[in-house]
Amino acid sequence: MPISSDLYRQLGRASAGAVSVVATYEAESDAIVGLTISSFVTLSFEPPLVMYAIQRHTASYAPMVTCRSFGVSLLNVAQSDVARHFAKPRRACGTQMPFDTGREVRVPLIPAALAQIECVTNDVFMSGDHAIVVGLVEAARTSEGEPLLYFGRQYGNFSPLTDR
Repeated sequence: MPISSDLYRQLGRASAGAVSVVATYEAESDAIVGLTISSFVTLSFEPPLVMYAIQRHTASYAPMVTCRSFGVSLLNVAQSDVARHFAKPRRACGTQMPFDTGREVRVPLIPAALAQIECVTNDVFMSGDHAIVVGLVEAARTSEGEPLLYFGRQYGNFSPLTDR
């Protein structure tokens, strides 16, 4: 018998994760659709694959799982406002955010992110109430800085342990 939904939510709050924004262009309108995730994972070195999960009931679901390409921006610690913006339901996002455009793949990317990753959609798998979107990395850039993390329903930063 599976665990309760309350216990499952507690498990999620006990897990720390790096915060990213995944974004694409909507096919019909060319509008940018983006969402904040903490489920981004590097999946394979050969070929270079990444993945993220998206809940089926989110307003961004359809454009994100049917897109041919997407950008992933790993946010830095100074970008919690960007994370909060894209964590809102799609219809509540409202204000325009500045975006860079991918150099190799036409995808929206967050300026000044720790990493900007340009992907072509490779596969989409359904699992429970989520889709797992796999992307082939066509281009990527990284920069120096500290990552934005999410833990216990709060944004924060990384503090390295001191040697003892």
